[in-house]
Amino acid sequence: MVLPLGWAALVLVLTLTPSDEMPETPHWELLAFDTAAHAAVFVVLAALSVFSLRRQLQWPALRRWAYSFVLLTNIAFGALIEFLQMTMDLGRHGEWSDLLSDSLGVVAGLAGMWLLRRWWQ
Repeated sequence: MVLPLGWAALVLVLTLTPSDEMPETPHWELLAFDTAAHAAVFVVLAALSVFSLRRQLQWPALRRWAYSFVLLTNIAFGALIEFLQMTMDLGRHGEWSDLLSDSLGVVAGLAGMWLLRRWWQ
């Protein structure tokens, strides 16, 4: 569980970094890059999470329900990030499209892990 928690902490720090400390992105690149970045970060988070939960032996129920648990918790984590961006005065702003990108990344990460499960389980 160390890898997904470490990745989640990194994601939280990067997404809550004040916008004046972030490099400038041209407006014409912003939508495609932003969408892809959100999805990619959550693909990795979902993959690390389900890998860790399916390999742990301490909580059999969590192992059995790993995909559902990861789906719900990772999307909730994305929603928490967007909420914090909306409410904290960091020069960042939360967007529904970011949450959608996060959610699609979670689904893609879970689908990829399910398709590749014979090689890692």
